[in-house]
Amino acid sequence: MHSGSLSLDTFLARRSADRRLARLTHDIPLPEARGIEFGPANNPTALPAGLSVAYVDHAIEAQAGLPGAAPIDCAWTGTGSLAETLGRDGLDFAIAAQVAQYVPNLLGWFRGIHAVLRPGGVLNLSLPDRRFMFDAGRNVSDIAELIEADLLGYTRPSPRQIIAHTYQARAVEPGKVWAGEDPAGAPRLCGDAALALAHAQARDALASGAYADCHCWVFTPFSFLDVIEEASRLGLFPFVLNRIAATEPGGFEFYVSMRRDGETDPQALLGLQGGAVAHLREILERQRRTAQLLATP
Repeated sequence: MHSGSLSLDTFLARRSADRRLARLTHDIPLPEARGIEFGPANNPTALPAGLSVAYVDHAIEAQAGLPGAAPIDCAWTGTGSLAETLGRDGLDFAIAAQVAQYVPNLLGWFRGIHAVLRPGGVLNLSLPDRRFMFDAGRNVSDIAELIEADLLGYTRPSPRQIIAHTYQARAVEPGKVWAGEDPAGAPRLCGDAALALAHAQARDALASGAYADCHCWVFTPFSFLDVIEEASRLGLFPFVLNRIAATEPGGFEFYVSMRRDGETDPQALLGLQGGAVAHLREILERQRRTAQLLATP
């Protein structure tokens, strides 16, 4: 495991001035804790020296060739036991910044992380908001897609996920969308060859067994709450949601914090989750109403 590089005072000062860092480290115990971060690339979350973190990605060489990339300690695709792969459990936290959308089996990924956290442990993640980036032309992911990926135990993106990612991507800039530009009118990111390219990528990945990096999942803050509520009713999502932060003006990502609750009774957990989702949905509704009022001349 790696230790954070900041002094506690420096970390606290930085977190108070950096809303993104505050959300990715929400409810992480200080001054000492053990955890994991997924897909750190060359920009791992800044942590204080008392925190130990292991870096996890779908393959040890996932960031090979990326200058300054953090070394990956553990390879895990999101299907199967993370505890067995990692060789430990009872962790205090997990962080995933702009990672979950790439995971082929999202429900399996959530369950694997839940199993390595101690009761009270937290998972903090950020996700792209479809409305403000290149996924703007895609439909939001629904519960049927998540269940299919879980039942089939995807360990790499499916042909459908690869095709949707390449063919439906739009050349969208968040700033222009916030300024009023309709992303539906944006050209395809891969131009006129998008469909042929998407088909070729899916065909080649299927034939070779290669792992194709792509956005397997597409959400908005509201649609994420919807599928989590549905998955919870089926017993497929074990976390209890803590917090959600909507996409800020000019940005393209939203944040979610969830915990491994100490409660183990399925019905009690379902009740906790139902209350949490209703509360977070009301927060998003209130933020939306406020934004509409502010935008009214």
